[in-house]
Amino acid sequence: MVDHSGIEKKFPSYFSKFRLPEEASENALVVYRACKTQMVDKESFTPSYEESGFAEPTDPSNPKEYSLSVYEDPKDMRRFAGLTNTIRPPMTIAKGITAPCCGLAQRTSEREKRRTVRSHVDWWLYEQAQPHMHFEIIDDFKAYIGIIAEGETL
Repeated sequence: MVDHSGIEKKFPSYFSKFRLPEEASENALVVYRACKTQMVDKESFTPSYEESGFAEPTDPSNPKEYSLSVYEDPKDMRRFAGLTNTIRPPMTIAKGITAPCCGLAQRTSEREKRRTVRSHVDWWLYEQAQPHMHFEIIDDFKAYIGIIAEGETL
């Protein structure tokens, strides 16, 4: 099946290692992503499994191990970016949508009832998807979310 974007709705072969949640669907959710290259590019939108060099995940049957992580709440995106060691300041945050032509998405909270998942969204990308094409950099993320404390770092 091919949609209007010309992307074949085919998942990478490694998707055979797990089962996509039944509730995952072609959602168009407004979300945020930390761009480790400080640009909206393919490298900043690489799913976890690929980013790890296809290393065996902690739980190979867990669908989130293979997704691209994005957040609906920009403040949750800020918290995540502060915890990761792969994203270094100056941080670049992009806003966009989980474009249906790129894959299936699901709010993690629909599967997991832990408080830590908050606004996290798992987005499972089709093979030739270009999710970065549906995002734009937020020029001043601190101002965007209302951080005005002096000395505050993202």
